[in-house]
Amino acid sequence: MSDKELAQIVGENISARRKKLCMSQKELAMAIDVTQDAMARMEKGKIAPKMARIQQIAAVLKCPAAYLFRKSDEITEERAAAIADLLRELPEESQEALLDLVAAAARVMKK
Repeated sequence: MSDKELAQIVGENISARRKKLCMSQKELAMAIDVTQDAMARMEKGKIAPKMARIQQIAAVLKCPAAYLFRKSDEITEERAAAIADLLRELPEESQEALLDLVAAAARVMKK
């Protein structure tokens, strides 16, 4: 994967996460002390944020830094959202039990 492709993935993930949190590009830019123009270029993949900036962005976006490097997989994301919807309908201890079941099933299916 080229640096350009990686910058594109990171930019798309920053943009998607920011929008999911209902945060404007300007708000994110201010939070990490860059101009809105620089933030726009990062989100478009025209420039790549430095590693220290990645940590800042992840903290503001309330996600692990590794999340910003993930390649988008819409089908998996839709399925994860469906599982999240099921979890929301359950009490906390039932949520934990369902997560344990899903994890066990995934381990079995990997083999």
